[in-house]
Amino acid sequence: MTAPVGGAPGLPSGWRGRMRGLLRPTRPPLWIALGVVAAVGVAFGAGTVVGTARTTTPAAPTVTPTAGAVTLEQLLDLPQTYADQLPGPVDAPVSLHSTRLVFTNRALDGGSLETPWNVWAGVGTDRSTICLVATADRIQSTTACYPREDALHGSVSLSAQSTSGTLTLWLRGGGVQGSVTDSY
Repeated sequence: MTAPVGGAPGLPSGWRGRMRGLLRPTRPPLWIALGVVAAVGVAFGAGTVVGTARTTTPAAPTVTPTAGAVTLEQLLDLPQTYADQLPGPVDAPVSLHSTRLVFTNRALDGGSLETPWNVWAGVGTDRSTICLVATADRIQSTTACYPREDALHGSVSLSAQSTSGTLTLWLRGGGVQGSVTDSY
């Protein structure tokens, strides 16, 4: 068969149609579709790897308080009561009205006064610290200030001594634990 009028002489009549079909297919061949899917997968994978390759400064380890415990952060949010106020002679670098009584080993009936320790926590005067103030005689005190995040969510401790014994107080995840021993 030869080409019809207007076609190239000596070429088969379906030649142009076949060439057009090869050069401009109506559906993309399977290898093109697979190539596009692979390129998208590589781009997504590279974006995920690049996005997670940033180094971050690890935060201080956080400690979870025991279930049902009232945390220091919750205590500091409560209104201050008379018992939460520091005794007059005690001087500490804390903001006015920010102290809360967080530990005492005084008996409510007043019968056990061998080791009468009281410990208050308060927001530091620079607001970025939490300070612990411990006293056994309501005159002399021991004060320690810690970064706010460490005191409220990390683990810090305070140790103080008097003739009443040795006090050790821990803040773990904002939970308060304390003990008093007779040795000094």
